Amino acid sequence: MATDQMLDTDARLYAFRNYQSTMAAPDWGTLAAWKAQRQQIRRHLLLCAGLNAQTAAFKARGRVVDRYEHEGLIVENLCIETLPGLYLTGNLYRPKKATSRLPLILHPHGHAMNARTTPLADYSVPHRAMNSALLGFASFAYSMIDYDDDTRQISHRSLLSGPEKGAANTLGLSLFGLQLNNSIKALDYLLSRKEIDPKRVGCTGESGGGTQTYFLAAVDERVKVAAPAVMLSGHMQGGCVCENAPGLHVQYSNLHYAGLIAPRPMLLLGCTGDWTHHMRDRELPAMRELYELYKKPASIDGFYQDEGHNYNRRAREAVYSWMVQWLMKGGTKPTARIPEAATPVPDRARLLVFDKEIPPYKGAIRRPKQLFDMWQDLHGKSGSSADVADVLQTQLPEKKDILIRSQPARHEYGSSRSGLFSITYGRFSQDSSMQARFLPPATKADRTLVLLRQWAGKGAWAAFCGRPSTAVRKLMDEGWGVVIPLLFGQQGSAPSEEFHRRADTYLATTYGKTAHMHQADDVATTVRMAQVELGVQPSTVTLVADSSMGILTYAVWSFLQSEKLAGSLVADLGGADLRAPTTWVKLAYVPLLLGAGGISGLAQLAGKGKGRLFGVRPADRALFPKGLRTSPKRATLKQLLSPPA
Repeated sequence: MATDQMLDTDARLYAFRNYQSTMAAPDWGTLAAWKAQRQQIRRHLLLCAGLNAQTAAFKARGRVVDRYEHEGLIVENLCIETLPGLYLTGNLYRPKKATSRLPLILHPHGHAMNARTTPLADYSVPHRAMNSALLGFASFAYSMIDYDDDTRQISHRSLLSGPEKGAANTLGLSLFGLQLNNSIKALDYLLSRKEIDPKRVGCTGESGGGTQTYFLAAVDERVKVAAPAVMLSGHMQGGCVCENAPGLHVQYSNLHYAGLIAPRPMLLLGCTGDWTHHMRDRELPAMRELYELYKKPASIDGFYQDEGHNYNRRAREAVYSWMVQWLMKGGTKPTARIPEAATPVPDRARLLVFDKEIPPYKGAIRRPKQLFDMWQDLHGKSGSSADVADVLQTQLPEKKDILIRSQPARHEYGSSRSGLFSITYGRFSQDSSMQARFLPPATKADRTLVLLRQWAGKGAWAAFCGRPSTAVRKLMDEGWGVVIPLLFGQQGSAPSEEFHRRADTYLATTYGKTAHMHQADDVATTVRMAQVELGVQPSTVTLVADSSMGILTYAVWSFLQSEKLAGSLVADLGGADLRAPTTWVKLAYVPLLLGAGGISGLAQLAGKGKGRLFGVRPADRALFPKGLRTSPKRATLKQLLSPPA
């Protein structure tokens, strides 16, 4: 017989967003407010993509593999090394008889196999690129990773499962970032060529190529004109692995990222038969509001058809006109739709850069390990403390945000020195709920210890709290209050198990936090709760963690130190290899953190914080701030709970 059962009160267990979740249109605010916010959004975007000063410093190396004439044009088959051992293939079309430097249009494509080299009915990249060149542009069509027979160094669906997925996420290695870097490096190489005008650059692509278009234009202001086709949507952010990256859509939608293009000219293309169905009444008006703030209303427009998902001839002709208007005529004259020429495109075999899947160059990446090694070499330096705080995503609650759901009367905390008090609390802003047991000090004192462990279910936690160990009793006798929280996902309940299952899906980290990140939030919530409800000053709170929580606790303690919201730290790191991605996946799964600097980056946040760390490998000692005393010896819980200095 069915029975009524109350759901767990922690709403985070049920909040699960994905690429088809609706996202509200941005509130742009004032122009000044937006300009301040856009810098943060752009920095966050690059961080999610894993692109840093080291990736930027790698100089793109282009090779002209073949050059031939076709219908009054010169076509060059290009291979560009975009990162060490990683190559991009594409075709550069340009007029044969150019008398001055040429404006450039980049043509990324969507998820149609062989799209760069095959004239597909509704998505003909060869027609688009060739016709752009016939109009007087230099026009570069290039392949998605693994989407043509000359570009198969990496599987497009790689990094989706198993240990590779978690390791890649912690390092900030993604198909999204690699393809964005490909676009940036293609631009680097092409703008180094004397026949191309670096001040007149456009980009247009359809579907997944539309995604590439607005993300490239968002981070690279060398792109002066953009025309993303059938992609920008408030209810579909892109479902492929190459359109997602950890942290990308926790705060921001694609409309926020497309907003980085303003006030540069942008044409949005939509249709009735896909997720751009509402473009005319939702996405385009939202973008118009932003362009109005810049007083550039003519720089944003839309083209809409009663068709299925497409970049058909009519859509391409609208884009030719847009590009001519802004890159050739300075935007002063609206241009009528330019008909596409009937000129035949080159044969597919001629457009293939190689007759093999991997470029025949020494050092070309052929295996996942080579890719990981290359990426780690480029991410060995510590990022800024702001970058580390960004990827942690730990939110510090205000005092008024602390939600007390169940607790004894406050006066009871001080009236009994031998009790065990249960407090259920969370945050109003998160609709969260967690429990803690508070063991008050035997004598009045202003010292509090928060004990952090990964409990094997609520029963194990309750049993430990109900029968405090000798070490805990000793602390209480010496004037320490002890708070023992049960953090997010530690209950062992069906909802928590379901959360862990869903959190292992391949896009989960793009749209939400991992269980460890929620636990980090809970530590911050616990410290603030102790201040609000127990009258404990944050600077007197000592965090103590065994090896199951040591690394994660160090991460959140570093953040709390930067906010001046914690005292000292005592933790056992278990002798783990802190440079190994698998360590972080298992013990402190915070995507992007290793790419942003890992332990050495956290040291910047921790500043002058003090404490003791056990189980630290000698090779890792230099990664920690000087205020932390380290020891390679492991510590028992009793040793960790010896009265902290």
